[in-house]
Amino acid sequence: MGSRMANTTQRATTEVIDFEFTDMVGFLIRVSQQVHYSLWNASDDVSGLTSPQFAVLHALAHQQPLDQTELGERASLDRSTLANIVTRLSARGFVARTRDVADARRNLVVLTPAGRRAHKRAVRGAYDINERLLEPVSERDRKALVRILHTLVADHREQTDA
Repeated sequence: MGSRMANTTQRATTEVIDFEFTDMVGFLIRVSQQVHYSLWNASDDVSGLTSPQFAVLHALAHQQPLDQTELGERASLDRSTLANIVTRLSARGFVARTRDVADARRNLVVLTPAGRRAHKRAVRGAYDINERLLEPVSERDRKALVRILHTLVADHREQTDA
């Protein structure tokens, strides 16, 4: 009985599945991210920030102070990536870390005046990059795309705590 199950498993894993790789959602998301990355890096209007750095400043511009856990959730960044970004932004004088007076174990992150200015300058550039990326897409399809991506991300976040 064990060998019969092994043969079934072997057959299932060696079966050739015919599909168009370039129609795979993961492939298209990766290529779209590459296009976004190229547009972002070619822009002079984002204050020399990377897209994840901008996400951190943008989160803080809307609510601060935030501890690093909350900030990571709002910017959709894992703990180690966020720590690296906060260190870099701090070195540039855009954010400051302070200890939470209510809980000395927690670091709070705040925008500095320089960080607020950098964010303000970069907002228009980030918006323009998004518009350039979506230029060939109708307004109706843009709304559908954003809605679908929100659904996809929310569902998988719930399943993986990503």
